[in-house]
Parts: sequence; C-alpha cells; structure tokens
Amino acid sequence: MDSPFVAVARAADIPSGGFTKVEIAGRAFLVAHVGEDWYAVEDLCSHEDFPLSYGCLEGGRIKCSLHGSRFDLKSGRPLEEPADTPIATYRVALADGQVWLDPTAPTNRG
Repeated sequence: MDSPFVAVARAADIPSGGFTKVEIAGRAFLVAHVGEDWYAVEDLCSHEDFPLSYGCLEGGRIKCSLHGSRFDLKSGRPLEEPADTPIATYRVALADGQVWLDPTAPTNRG
C-alpha cells in the first residue's frame, strides 16, 4: 500500500463486530470492522473529547460511554444527543492481510 496509508493492524485480529484503537504520530484513531465493511474515525467524542474506544460498537455506530452519544461510522454524523458535531472519518483499506489507514486528512469534517 502506498503513502499516505499506514499499516495499523492485522485484519484477522479485528473480527466483524469489533474495533481497536490505534495511534499514529500521537493521534488516536478507532478502526472498526462491521460485516464486510471497515471504518476509521477519530477516537474522540465531539461532545466532551472522551475516547470513543471506551464505548461499544452497535452495528455501523459507535456509542460514547460517557454520555451515550452515538455516531455513524461511515459519515461521522452524530445520531443521538448530546453530541451535535460530527467526528472525523478517515480512509481505510485492506491489503496483504493488513488494515491500512490514511491519517493525513479526514474524509469529512462537520
């Protein structure tokens, strides 16, 4: 995989319905595997800057364990209050049994 992608995990280590926290250059990301799809988002709730990796995956959504906000993993859009600002989403790819993340620029930003 070419730059700017960075290998962050072995695909086999993240079963469908699971996620992992990864750090690249001091920044935290959450990589999730849902069915056949893979997602990467910033690992901070936009409501209180609380790590989303402390939360739980609910299908294509991640739930913040602090106040219960849920975010769509594909769009980053908040689906439930108190959060009202999207979280950043990032490009993710699979190659050679690895999960690759492009940390250079979000694919969205609300």
